Amino acid sequence: MQFNAEDIDCFDLILNTKPKSLTFGRSLFSFEYQQQHYWLKTQAGNVNQSYEAGFLNELAFYQQYADQPHSSNTMPDFLLPFQVIAHLKMDGQPELGRAALILSHAEPLFNDCVGLSLNEIKETLLNVLDVVDQLHQRGWIHADLKREHFVHYQQRVCLIDFEQVQKINSPQNLQSLTATPRYMAPELFHAEEKTLQTDIYALGIIFYEWLTGQRLTAGNYQDWAYLHCQRLNIELPEHLLIFKKLLSGMLAKQKERRFTDVYTAKQCLLTENVQ
Repeated sequence: MQFNAEDIDCFDLILNTKPKSLTFGRSLFSFEYQQQHYWLKTQAGNVNQSYEAGFLNELAFYQQYADQPHSSNTMPDFLLPFQVIAHLKMDGQPELGRAALILSHAEPLFNDCVGLSLNEIKETLLNVLDVVDQLHQRGWIHADLKREHFVHYQQRVCLIDFEQVQKINSPQNLQSLTATPRYMAPELFHAEEKTLQTDIYALGIIFYEWLTGQRLTAGNYQDWAYLHCQRLNIELPEHLLIFKKLLSGMLAKQKERRFTDVYTAKQCLLTENVQ
């Protein structure tokens, strides 16, 4: 992927930004080039400090791989084809930030699992675990795992949205901890730091909602805290109980009882015979 910054304005850009994000200076466009679909993401400066910090954090994450050929052994398999543009020029859009991120379009991974065989479900879970394990092995915590952050591109699972990504064991500003209550591990509600195990917990919630076909519900932040810290009980349909051991290890309320790494979760799943 190699677009010229001057050519971006020639594309038929379609704005897809959510209204709230737009007011915070975020712009997300889709466009087509040579029958391929792409996304362009940028952020205006001096509008919202949190949004700007997240965008710059994501750019820095991608930038470390930007000068490496996509066929390189050092290029992570979990990344979509991408391009970082340092200075974006768009006529009539002076408020847009100077930098932009372009990603190839990809399809959502977690569609309805109804109709899938147990082996197909197991394969999907393993592929997702492997992707997160790759990220962790490279020394990073995603720190914002959500169902929509997993996509399918050319027969491989990819991760997107690295705005909250952080190095493992890096100092964290707990006063500005950013997390989505739906996926927050119990310890995050007690102002503890994000770790490998908070990624594992968030992934467990993603798996649980996908397998049950139901979204967890809570009215407010306190209700989410009560759900994750006390009320959450794993209840699976009878034909999916084979995956309960995996979910129990990923969603243990106490960190001491939760899987310590993704490798352990993969081993748990690999030992389950779903024939």
